[in-house]
This record gives sequence, C-alpha cells and structure tokens, in this order.
Amino acid sequence: MWGRALLLSTDAKLTPEQIIEAYGERWSIESMFNQLKLSWGLKEAWQQTRQTLHRWVHLTLVGYGLIQLLGYLDDQTVRQLCCHSPWRKDNPTTAGQIRKGLLLIFHHVPVRQWWNRKCRKFEPPNWRGSEQDAAISV
Repeated sequence: MWGRALLLSTDAKLTPEQIIEAYGERWSIESMFNQLKLSWGLKEAWQQTRQTLHRWVHLTLVGYGLIQLLGYLDDQTVRQLCCHSPWRKDNPTTAGQIRKGLLLIFHHVPVRQWWNRKCRKFEPPNWRGSEQDAAISV
C-alpha cells in the first residue's frame, strides 16, 4: 500500500503506532514555531549575551501573545487594523491581519536608533510641543 517506511525514536519501547501518534501531537505547535521563526524574527536573533537573548524572546512572545489576544477582541479599532487589504471581501480579524496593520502604522519608528551603546539603554527622543515630555527607559 504505502511501501516501506523507517520510524526512528529515542524510546525503543514504543510501538510504531505510538511513535506516529506522538509525532502527530507535535503538529499542534509547529505553526507557532513557524510564525516565531519566520514572522517574529527569532530566526535572526542577533543578541550577544544570554540575558539579552532571554529578554528578546520574552518581549517577542509578549508581542505575539498580545496580538493573538487582540484577534479575539470584538472592537472597531481592532477591525480597522485589518482594513489594509481592500481586495479581501470579508476582511477577517486575525492575528496576522492585526500584525500587518500595526506594521503599517509603526514601520517608520526608528527603535534601533534609540539604543545607546555607551550606557546600554534605550533612549527614545523626548517629544515636545503640545504633548508632555516623554521618555521611556527599558
């Protein structure tokens, strides 16, 4: 029918059926790993220290989680983030569409330029004028 197949497992006590079932359970998390690597930049993690890498992963996962949660929020503001593709008939509210909408809004923000190598902190510019002075320190 299918021909021959070779199944490899680190647990020699498992039957072929158990190996296939265990591998099948893994697929529920594969899409998350794919999105984290390809869409969220974990594939190109350039951090030099373990602590920095941990911070990067935590911030990335928080961002991923927030956008997933926004996908469940039935709100006009969230729906407007998904209107960037007018050719889509229904403009579905999905995490991917929300992410694309946010990227269109924030793509011009020069976050990497805010990194001060000397003191090793983020130093965004202070905004003046009608808004109050704002400084973010991470």
